[in-house]
Amino acid sequence: MKACKSTCQKKSCLLPFLINPLVSGLLFILFLSACGGPKPHVADNPASQRFRDATRLFPIEKISVAQASFLRANQDSRYDLAILSQSQQEFFILLNQGKKGFLKNPAGQWTRNNKEKINFFAAADLNRDGGDDLILILGGSENPKTRILINNKKGYFYPKEKEGVYDLRSGIQNVVPVDLDGDGDKDLFYFGNNLKSPAKNKYQTMLLINKGKGNFENLTSLLMPELPPGIRDASFADYDGDGVVDVFLVYSKGQNRLLINNGVGKFSDRTSSNIPRILDDSMHADWADFDQDGDNDLLVVNRSIHKIYRGHNKETNYFLENTGGGNFRKRSHKTLPRVPSKKVYLLDGNGNTRPDALILTAEGVYYLQGRGKWQFSDETMRRLPRFKMFDQMTFGDINRDRFLDLFAWSRKSSRLWLNRLD
Repeated sequence: MKACKSTCQKKSCLLPFLINPLVSGLLFILFLSACGGPKPHVADNPASQRFRDATRLFPIEKISVAQASFLRANQDSRYDLAILSQSQQEFFILLNQGKKGFLKNPAGQWTRNNKEKINFFAAADLNRDGGDDLILILGGSENPKTRILINNKKGYFYPKEKEGVYDLRSGIQNVVPVDLDGDGDKDLFYFGNNLKSPAKNKYQTMLLINKGKGNFENLTSLLMPELPPGIRDASFADYDGDGVVDVFLVYSKGQNRLLINNGVGKFSDRTSSNIPRILDDSMHADWADFDQDGDNDLLVVNRSIHKIYRGHNKETNYFLENTGGGNFRKRSHKTLPRVPSKKVYLLDGNGNTRPDALILTAEGVYYLQGRGKWQFSDETMRRLPRFKMFDQMTFGDINRDRFLDLFAWSRKSSRLWLNRLD
C-alpha cells in the first residue's frame, strides 16, 4: 500500500464542447468529482517530516520476526499487524489500540494447533466482507500447499470447512493477492525462485483465480505464458495504461521480464519488445510515476549489474522510465545508492505528492525524497532514526493521520517507526 499511488487508474477523458462557460465550468467540477479518483493528502509542512522510533508501543519488543504485514484484523479503522516468528510456527495478531499501543491477540484455534511450518503469508480481503483474510504457504519445498484462513472481522482466523487448501507446485515460495481479471476480487499469484518443472510443465508461476467468496480455481495454463526459472519477486501495476494490472517479474540472475494483461487476466510476455536487455542480479522492484506523465515507471534494485549494462562504474540500482504504452528505457541516476541493495519501497512520506524511496542496502536504509521530475535528495541522516539495518519493511497508517508509518525487521531486531510531520 503506497500513499503516493492512487487506487484508480488514470485515463484521458474529454468534455464535449460547450458554448456557455458557466455550464462548462459546472460540468467540469462534476466530472472531476466523478472520475478524478481520490486526491493525495498534502502535508501543511512537508519539510518537517521525520520517522520517529515508537517501538515502545509493542508488547513484545524482542521477538524474532520472520515476516510481518499490516492488515485490517477487526472492524475499527486502525491498521493492525500480523507477525510470523522466526520459528515459523508462532503466528499472532497485534491489535492496534491507538495511543495505548498494540495488544497481542491469538490469531485463532487453527494457528494455535498448527504443527507445520508457515513458509510465507499474505493478507487480503478475499471475500469482500471488509476484513483481511490470511493466505499461508505451508509444507516442505517438495510438496508445498496453500491454506486460506477467513477472518471473522474480530481478528480471529479460521479455515473453511470443505475448501481453502490447495496443492502448489514444488518450489513455490511467495504469493501476492491481486485482482488480475478486473472483477473486483483478489486473485492469488504464486511464484518461486526455483520451481521444479515436470517435462510437460514449463510454468514458473501459479494463478488461483477467485471465483467469489474466497473460492479459487487454478487457471495457470490458460492465463500464463511459459517462463524461464529464477523469479525472485513481482511488481504489479498498470504499465500500459489500459486500466488493468500487468506484472514486472524480478529475476535472481539474467533478464527481468514484463508480462502484459489483455484485460481479463491473460498475460503475454513482452520482454523482448518493451524493456531493455539488462543482465543483473535483481532483488526487488517497485513502481511510481516519477516524471508525472501519467505512466507508471519502475525502480529496480540489485546486488550487482553486469558491467556492460552499467550507466556508470559503480551503478547498482536504476530506473526504468515508461515512455508510454508499457515501453521502458533504462534511466541511470547518480543519487541512487551505489552499493548492493535488496528492497525498495516507494511512498509519499512527506506529503508533497512526489514519490519518495526507502532502499534497503548492505549499508542500511537510504531515504531519497522526491523533489519533482526525476529529482531526489538524500535525506537519510535527517529523516530516519539511527538504527537502520533491516531485511524488510511493511507499511500502514497506524495513527490515522493519513501518512504511512512502517514496521521494519531483520533476524536480529525489529522497529516501529511513526511518520511525523510536526
